[in-house]
Amino acid sequence: MLEPNYLSGAPNVATPRASRVLAAGEFESRSNIWMGGAHSHRGDEIRHDALGEAWLIDTAGDMPTEHRAAALRMIACVFVDTEGVPSPFWRIEQAVADAMNAARGESGPAPTDIYIVCQHGMNRSGLVTGLLLQQLGLGAGEAIERIRLHRPGALSNHTFERLLRQGDV
Repeated sequence: MLEPNYLSGAPNVATPRASRVLAAGEFESRSNIWMGGAHSHRGDEIRHDALGEAWLIDTAGDMPTEHRAAALRMIACVFVDTEGVPSPFWRIEQAVADAMNAARGESGPAPTDIYIVCQHGMNRSGLVTGLLLQQLGLGAGEAIERIRLHRPGALSNHTFERLLRQGDV
């Protein structure tokens, strides 16, 4: 039986998948940083039984219940993928700050993995991942390049890309 998406009621039809955009030990991160989607067909499967040492940041509200429940820490940071600054932006900034502290091991042992997911792993997860990569020491251009290398077609939302390039939020 397919579990419905808790926001729209539509059934989840794909297995959540993600692509690693930063390996543990790179820059200031002790955690692997992953970007993906609840309905994605690209990347490695996100298995709920492997999330016990991982953080999960859900930016669309589409992750299956078993994934949300299995994560060491689950952060719901849901916002709309439209051409405009997401509101309220402070919630995104807080999720990024929490993930940065965790990845650096500043708030206790670093999680093995941090998964940032949205619906298909393209725009919302791209914005949050890009902000996190910048906080971990990458420049805006390098963060965007890594995201697009591992998630081709990502960051097609021009406002999200602009926010990453200019940091004007």
